[in-house]
Amino acid sequence: MRRLSLIVASIIMSAFLFSCEKDAKDTVKVVELTIYPETSFKGSVLSDIWGDALVISDNEDAEKRVLDNITEGFDFSDYERGYQYTYKVKKVWMYNPPQDVSSIKYIFMDQLSKKKVITENSEKDIQLYVLPQKVEYSPWIVKKDIANGTSQKYDALHVKNEKTGDWMALIEIEGFDFEEGYEYVINVSETTKADPYTKEYSLLEVISKEKSEKKWPVIVYDYVF
Repeated sequence: MRRLSLIVASIIMSAFLFSCEKDAKDTVKVVELTIYPETSFKGSVLSDIWGDALVISDNEDAEKRVLDNITEGFDFSDYERGYQYTYKVKKVWMYNPPQDVSSIKYIFMDQLSKKKVITENSEKDIQLYVLPQKVEYSPWIVKKDIANGTSQKYDALHVKNEKTGDWMALIEIEGFDFEEGYEYVINVSETTKADPYTKEYSLLEVISKEKSEKKWPVIVYDYVF
């Protein structure tokens, strides 16, 4: 009798859980999404190619972060660096998201603003760590780099900003004679021009140069050797 009761209880519980799962839905909320005037860099778990990444926040989560969410209805081909964008969007917490992606997606509703926020030229000195191998870089966001629907690809220096810890793929550092197989620490001048928006780097000083066989791990966010 006790065994029969357990079986019946198990059947009832299974039916209840199935019903709950069947009735479960995505959670949706209307928010304001901000896209910032400067892009970041991003690797991929599916390839060794590095590319540009939009930097975003929304009014529920003000922390700046790389856009790695599913998006619907956006036309990012019109994005211009130097401008800050605000959108009205549906923020969707997906009940059953695709594998290996964020559980949050954004659905475009309306563009609220586009404002030029980088209006003056600026310059600062930064220190970079340079890996001993170059990486393949595809700057897909910049229109001039896109031909026939595909982005050009470059061999780029793979560097880390020693102050911020951010990794970058730089096509050129003016005056820097890179030799593959050596890791460097260098001081450079970073120049940002407002109109049109460009960012350029020029060598100030080579702090160190050492023979190295370090390789970049195929991991997007775990920057640990």
